[in-house]
Amino acid sequence: MNAIQFLKEQGVEKARELLARLHKLGCPDDMQITVINGMWHRTTNGFTYPDLKRLVESVDLVKSYGGVINAQHEIKYLDLDWDYDSPRVVRLKQAIADYESIYGGEHV
Repeated sequence: MNAIQFLKEQGVEKARELLARLHKLGCPDDMQITVINGMWHRTTNGFTYPDLKRLVESVDLVKSYGGVINAQHEIKYLDLDWDYDSPRVVRLKQAIADYESIYGGEHV
């Protein structure tokens, strides 16, 4: 199971709970995990804490703009201002791509 699949199946709140649990336990960033029957396990082909954290932050960022459409409009606006390669634009583009990979671009 990868981080996107976990979010699709379990949702953002479960992802937040898992992140909090992993952080509290001090799990290393490179430790790969998977979730089976609601329990997390170490694995060689799972996802990492940073993978899941980035996706949760991406969902939050897109929602802070009011959804995908508004976030996309913000990118167009920033591109018009010649700000197309700023860290803000790069991160927002990544957040939109992450969001669409989880929700298909239609979730608000």
